[in-house]
Amino acid sequence: MHANVHKTVARIAHHHRDGAISHAAMELNPAGDILTLRASQHLHLPRAEGWMVRAIAGAVWIAQDGDIRDVVLEAGDCIVLDRDVPALFSPLGDARISLSRDTCRSAKGREAVAYPVAAQAAFA
Repeated sequence: MHANVHKTVARIAHHHRDGAISHAAMELNPAGDILTLRASQHLHLPRAEGWMVRAIAGAVWIAQDGDIRDVVLEAGDCIVLDRDVPALFSPLGDARISLSRDTCRSAKGREAVAYPVAAQAAFA
């Protein structure tokens, strides 16, 4: 049996003190990556469905294109993004997040709700 693993290219925008904005592209590993976002950075994920986001430190605000729900994750919270649209991650101060594909379960039909890590085991 062969499986294809598709990497996702995300962009990190950095807002400089002089008002300039620089962009850097990076490939996300579906098996998981840990990212540090500074207060002046934002992460843009072009196709967010099925990505599991876990806040490790700090807090991050997540907005999905066309979705009226905005989510704020604090350290210990996680979410599986359920829409195949772009998502924007904005740290509230400095933050560390883990991003991985939710490969064991389908994200379709699931609510995008943040829940504490301890409670996650009850839903697995």
